[in-house]
Amino acid sequence: MERFTFEKPAVSASNETNETKEGLSRDELVIALASSAHDTWRASRKIEGTDLYEPRMKSVKDEQWIAEHGGVLEVDIANTPYQELPSEWQAENKASAETAADAVLAAAAEGRALDDAFVEDASSVIHEKWLERNGSWAPEEQKKPYAELSEEEKQKDREFVLGAIALYKERTGI
Repeated sequence: MERFTFEKPAVSASNETNETKEGLSRDELVIALASSAHDTWRASRKIEGTDLYEPRMKSVKDEQWIAEHGGVLEVDIANTPYQELPSEWQAENKASAETAADAVLAAAAEGRALDDAFVEDASSVIHEKWLERNGSWAPEEQKKPYAELSEEEKQKDREFVLGAIALYKERTGI
């Protein structure tokens, strides 16, 4: 299979919103995708019959967030919407969303099909970039090349690509 390289789509230097030719803002696509990924993760923790999720406490380093929350040093990421998370807990979803959005926008700009082969290739790139960021601490079963991952692990990467395709099509009417 031919290996594609995904780069941030070209936009004019004067275009501060990074809009594509379809009028779609890359930044809006990234935030929508990162937020959607967080909501998908939270859904598995939903407590039946409530608006609450099984808590997942994480320490916080984001000094601005800490100051805005009265010195609190932990956040319940399950019961906190993406937009209200500290920056370090937004970062991982945002990084994968950026990779997926850039792949979809580049493919669309080049007229490539957003088909199963594209999804697998883009998912592989997401995993490679995740390894670059997290390989020093990642569990051994996740330190493998994408092709050697379990289907469950591959699906986590695919969800970003599939989400980016769905949001792209929804927002462009394609």
